[in-house]
Amino acid sequence: MTASQAEQLRDEIQTGRFRCARQVREWIQASFAIAYSLSGTKRLLQRLGCSFHKTTGFLFKAQRDRQEEFVQKYEADRPAAGAATRRYFVDACHPIWGLELVYSCWLLRGQRFLVGMGGGRKRLNILGAYCPQDQEYLDLRLPKGTISATQVIELMTRLQQRHPETTKYILYLVNARYQHARAVQEWVEAQKAQGVEFVLDFLPAYSPNLNLIERLWKLLRKHALQQWHASYEAMQAAVARVLDHLGDYREELTALMTERFHLVPERPAEAVPVWVI
Repeated sequence: MTASQAEQLRDEIQTGRFRCARQVREWIQASFAIAYSLSGTKRLLQRLGCSFHKTTGFLFKAQRDRQEEFVQKYEADRPAAGAATRRYFVDACHPIWGLELVYSCWLLRGQRFLVGMGGGRKRLNILGAYCPQDQEYLDLRLPKGTISATQVIELMTRLQQRHPETTKYILYLVNARYQHARAVQEWVEAQKAQGVEFVLDFLPAYSPNLNLIERLWKLLRKHALQQWHASYEAMQAAVARVLDHLGDYREELTALMTERFHLVPERPAEAVPVWVI
């Protein structure tokens, strides 16, 4: 294969059209009348700097300009953060007993590995807050019931109790209905009258890629939920072993919780190649 042909192949690979090496081999045969074996095709792909991995999904309704505005505002908030100002990403997570157990792993050829699954009726509701300034995390866990404005207020109260010297809190929130509740707004106004400001900064719609705490939930699923728990209580204990001991995952969290955000592409209706550097 000539250098020009190799470049054409690289361009074609970037479109995401090839689902397997066999399709690449057939395209080379049809385009250049060059016959490669399947193993030879795989070695060629490796030499061209290609790898086989999953595509990256995004919510196509997200608006890039809104995401850019949020990132600009977030960056402007960072220099102001200090002893008197703290920033938190606040969101909920809802692990369901026995329903997050299907995962990939290496097995013997021909082997089938069965994992038990629950009925999906027992859900643990977690309302968490993560601070990117010092990786502080705290939460409320509800084995029963649902999250409401009451829990949002209780979480903000705990933040205030933990940091009595702080006079300004910036909370980055999703647009859950209970976070917009009148009771929450009235509580915020009452604190402001006492000299403590809570700024509720809502993330753009369809933008989990901007929510740092979503990465923490990813770590939770990896270490606590992708395994069988004999009971709902055992699942709660596994969640606690992770969330109550995040220091044990400090190295992984440092790499995971960087304040760098990948924005949705300019044309969300299309499949767009994105280079990660």
